[in-house]
Amino acid sequence: MAILTRAQDRPAWLDETSNFCKSARITIVAWGPNGLLVEAKSPERAKEIASQLGQLGFKVIENEDNDYAGILELSQNPAAVQAAIQAEIASFDVSRRHLGEQIEPIFLAFCSLLLVPGLFGNDVRYPSWITLPLGLLSLIGFVWDGSRIWGWRLEMVPEGLRVQQYFRWSTIPWEQIRTVESVDAAWGRNQESVVVKLASGSSVRLGTFNFLFSRKLRDRLRYELAQGRRDQ
Repeated sequence: MAILTRAQDRPAWLDETSNFCKSARITIVAWGPNGLLVEAKSPERAKEIASQLGQLGFKVIENEDNDYAGILELSQNPAAVQAAIQAEIASFDVSRRHLGEQIEPIFLAFCSLLLVPGLFGNDVRYPSWITLPLGLLSLIGFVWDGSRIWGWRLEMVPEGLRVQQYFRWSTIPWEQIRTVESVDAAWGRNQESVVVKLASGSSVRLGTFNFLFSRKLRDRLRYELAQGRRDQ
C-alpha cells in the first residue's frame, strides 16, 4: 500500500473510476499511479466490488492484511504493483526493531528515576513507601523491556536465520523453515508476534513487535524463502 498516496499526479483513469465508484457507492480510501484502495468490510462486499470494478479493467491485488483491515486493493496494472511491493519488501531493514520501539525503555528508566524520593531535589508530594515501590517496579520494567527490545537483532546468513533475543543468539536453519506467520500478541495494543513454523511441526517465536514492523518482518522472511533461501 506504500505506492498508494494522494501526493502522486492524478492518473488518467482516476476521474472515470471516481465517478463510477460514487454511482456504485464504493468508498475510495486512497489512490496512486497504478491502483486504488477501496473500503470492503466483508468478503461478500469485496467480491461485489471486484466484479464491479472489473468492468473498468481493475484486478484485485491479494493481501491478507487488507482483508483483515476491511479494504481492497485493485489495479489496472497488477504486475507493476506487485513489482513495487516486492522491491519495498526486499529493501526493508529487519535487522533491528523500529526506532519508536527502541526508545520505549528510556521512558521507563526516566519514570523509575523520577520516583526515587529527593533524587532530583524536587518536592516530595507522596510518601516514600508509595513512590519507592513504584520506582522499583518501573526499574524492573526498564530492565525487562530494555533486554527485550535492545537485546533483539536479526541476521540472515547462508546457513540460516540468526536471531538474538534477550542478548542471546540462536540460529534456525533455512531448510527447517516452512512458513512465517504474524499473530495477535497476548498483550499490548497494536502488537503482534512473528512465529516461524518448522518442518518438525514445532514453531519458534521471533518476538513481539509493533504490528507494522511485525508484518514487514513476516513479509521479508517470506520473500527470502521464496527466493530459495532454504536451498542455499
